Amino acid sequence: MDTIIIILGATIGIASAVPLGMYKPLPPTPPLSDVSPFENVTAPTCTTMDNVMTIKNGMIAKHYRWKTFNVHPAKAYNQQELQSINDAMHTLSQVIPCVTFGIWPPDSNPTGDYVHIIKGTANGCNSFVGRLGGKQNMNLQSPGCMSKGTIMHEMIHALGFHHEHGRPNRDDHVTILLQNVTPGMEYAFNKLPADQVTAFGVPYNLHSIMHYDSHAFSKNGNPTMRAKNGNPIGSEGVLKESDKKKLKAMYEC
Repeated sequence: MDTIIIILGATIGIASAVPLGMYKPLPPTPPLSDVSPFENVTAPTCTTMDNVMTIKNGMIAKHYRWKTFNVHPAKAYNQQELQSINDAMHTLSQVIPCVTFGIWPPDSNPTGDYVHIIKGTANGCNSFVGRLGGKQNMNLQSPGCMSKGTIMHEMIHALGFHHEHGRPNRDDHVTILLQNVTPGMEYAFNKLPADQVTAFGVPYNLHSIMHYDSHAFSKNGNPTMRAKNGNPIGSEGVLKESDKKKLKAMYEC
């Protein structure tokens, strides 16, 4: 396994010696470790970019789904950060094997539909929702957004899912406390219409990887949402079975 990773790193590192046309997206490889070196970094709360995705009659329009989910990390990422992107891609590829996952080397010139991952230092963590066609951007600032869980969260947005707490039935499970939300961020707690989104019959999960924590975008340190059953709220940085079921349902895997 170490040899495979070294070869991949070498391929990325000799871009100037390889004609761009010879590059192809490489499949993600199994993680070197089950623990991400970035897991203890507090990530900025995710927001979604403006998008043109529509979901009708319980199924996302097929035009916005991916047959091949390719990403292109910016050259600014170091090898450890690239490994975290690889690990997130590999985990998702095991959940929906009917989708081909690929990683374009940073020095390559991608073609087709793909997600360009931008590093930066103040971009935050955000993504368009669903496949737009051609190049589309995802922001993963570093430090801040490079835990495996955060990367998977953004990739699941790109694969076609909004936040868990945006579900039409969220008021049955959480209370939104807008009086504590940072001004201008109220939109991040919008509830999505039932005729535009679907959960594919999967029950609400307070610990979905797509759920905000209880103090997301708080302006005063007080909770911005509270579970009606009194339980803790928020992602634990791992895919829950409910997350996997929704991905499998959307992609019919």
